[in-house]
Amino acid sequence: MNQNKTFINKNEAEQISASPEEIEDYNNKVRRNPSSCKPGSCQCCGFASDEFKKHDTRKRQFYAIVEQIIQTVIGLLIRWECPNCGKTFTDYPDFALPYKRYTVPTILTFSGFYTEDDQITYQGVNIKMPVAYQDSEKQMSHSTVYRWVTDIGNSTEIIQKSVDIILQADPMSKICRDIANLFVPPKKYRSDERLKILSQCRQFLKIQKLFNFKFGVKIFPNFDKFPSFQ
Repeated sequence: MNQNKTFINKNEAEQISASPEEIEDYNNKVRRNPSSCKPGSCQCCGFASDEFKKHDTRKRQFYAIVEQIIQTVIGLLIRWECPNCGKTFTDYPDFALPYKRYTVPTILTFSGFYTEDDQITYQGVNIKMPVAYQDSEKQMSHSTVYRWVTDIGNSTEIIQKSVDIILQADPMSKICRDIANLFVPPKKYRSDERLKILSQCRQFLKIQKLFNFKFGVKIFPNFDKFPSFQ
């Protein structure tokens, strides 16, 4: 078991990952009542319907972090057939993203550890919250966090649409001013391109919190389910 000291509080540590129980709860929904997992719209053509047909179910490996140990958990994902375009697509539960084994809370939390601390490095994130693979001394690579920050920072369209939705709901919102004032220390980037990515990652994380507070839904992975994102 990983004996490295964590430099975050217990409450933060408990929120850094979807739990194996949460993943299994979703698996049970897939097995017993797949219709309860139906998407609101097609990811291929954007068609909204409650008539999607189950195409098949596939297994997916997820990494859940429990007491600083990375555990592999098998999850079930449903592929649906669209009644409009006839194409099939995979719908993801709230804790999952396409092509990612780590869960959404992990991706957002570790990205925030880096972007919200002006002094921390990518290696420092692993010191702040060291996690190791089960039955191994190998720790999660700092390059993994780098890739997550990059992925989030490239979500330009999602950021813009999220801000639009917030302003539609609350025209007096200060969200534009708030995200414009977010600062990235020069030592964290060596190019204008990297500065833009880090800035947009910070913006996304701030918008995500406000979005969840206002609408009770997270942007990741629900950006394609929210009506205004269509």
